[in-house]
Amino acid sequence: MNKFLFTLLFLSLSFAVKAGFPEGKDGFNIKKIEDSYRLPCNEIGKDNCIARSIGISACTFVYGIEANQSFQESLRNTDLIFRAIMKGNNLDLNSIFDKNNSIKKPIKDEAIKTIKYCRENIKKVIPKITNLPEEEFNEKRIEELADTYPEWYLYTLEEIRMGK
Repeated sequence: MNKFLFTLLFLSLSFAVKAGFPEGKDGFNIKKIEDSYRLPCNEIGKDNCIARSIGISACTFVYGIEANQSFQESLRNTDLIFRAIMKGNNLDLNSIFDKNNSIKKPIKDEAIKTIKYCRENIKKVIPKITNLPEEEFNEKRIEELADTYPEWYLYTLEEIRMGK
């Protein structure tokens, strides 16, 4: 969990975080995240703020899996946190997508960079989030799958947007 907080601080850069991320047995305080977690949107622009929110979301999913949450529980927590960060920073979910329901290229490019901050954790959970047989996991294969995780995560968001 310390890696999660470090990543959040790193992604947040130069502002104070007084948010409701994992707090004891009760887990996440979504209202506190919504009310307190602020990204420097005025400094970096809304698209970059959205990209960082997506990055936090993608890494939250990974950290949940790493902490032995089920796939569904980790996705649920990821969604709650993502929505809280977006709402708390006055970011519109609809502004993520272009007219074809694809994530806008500038957001996608920045989100991929942001997601890569948790790459070492991604590599650890690859066996848990794929349906591949254990014998297919070697260092090279895990590296390849870790490289594709950001694109997979973004594709998943697009699929949800399209109702698939």
